[in-house]
Amino acid sequence: MDVKEDQNENIPTLSANITALFLQQNLDIKPEQIVAMHRIPTKKGQTRPVLIRLRNNDDKSAVMRKRKEMKNAGHRLVDDVTALNTGLMSRLQLHKDKESTWFFNGSVFALTKRQERIKFDLYDNIDTVIREFRELRAKRN
Repeated sequence: MDVKEDQNENIPTLSANITALFLQQNLDIKPEQIVAMHRIPTKKGQTRPVLIRLRNNDDKSAVMRKRKEMKNAGHRLVDDVTALNTGLMSRLQLHKDKESTWFFNGSVFALTKRQERIKFDLYDNIDTVIREFRELRAKRN
């Protein structure tokens, strides 16, 4: 999360600033709901992003749903995606039937050109998952 860095910043003041930003977006996230928080290194001259871990996954989902509003307020939010999930998303991006891909709540999803929303696991064969999804959907109808 992009939050302006103060020279005399410490964890309690950073926590207060972050919870105030959440409150501005009507998110009721209290400091005790934050398990861990620290700044991560970046290039010189840039604001160091803040890595935040919340106690409850529902709280994280609520925060991530406000991503657009936070961006409009000047604070960029990104999900911490593992290298394996990033690889899966890259494979999906190259697939011919894919319209878009996204990461939500620990899972990778894709929207096909037929407007089918499908969840993928790390080691799935993409063609097989799409075919099985369509077969299962055809059986239901």
